[in-house]
Amino acid sequence: MKRHLFIIAIVLLLCATGCRKDRTCGVPYGDGAIIDLSMPEMTPLGTVGGNLTINRGHKGIFVIRTSFYGDFLAFECACPFDNDIAVEPTEGFTGLLQCPKCKSIFNANSSGEPLEGSQTPCSLYQYSTLMDNDGYHLHIY
Repeated sequence: MKRHLFIIAIVLLLCATGCRKDRTCGVPYGDGAIIDLSMPEMTPLGTVGGNLTINRGHKGIFVIRTSFYGDFLAFECACPFDNDIAVEPTEGFTGLLQCPKCKSIFNANSSGEPLEGSQTPCSLYQYSTLMDNDGYHLHIY
């Protein structure tokens, strides 16, 4: 009986420490947004690969258009290594975001995961996105 309890305790301990599925590692995030893509300041999102950072979320929300059909990705700009620092697009934006403090680099073209050599194993918080049927209003939540 004691042996079974010991094995159960070990399994629970391993899952509590090593089986964590939280890929954002507790990165803070804020409210999402609804943005009107017909507004002049949203022009960069009119083309595939177009991107901009909006003043929402915890440290800003980076938005990138990934297809002509209205597919977008949106990431919290708070660096998972230091939540008080905002990541920024790399020079000549190549789909990468970099923390100016810890120099971690994240892939903004997929799931915000850190590239090899980054200071953190944690991904950026990824918001969900949904385009209204009107084709002009993007919901970030």
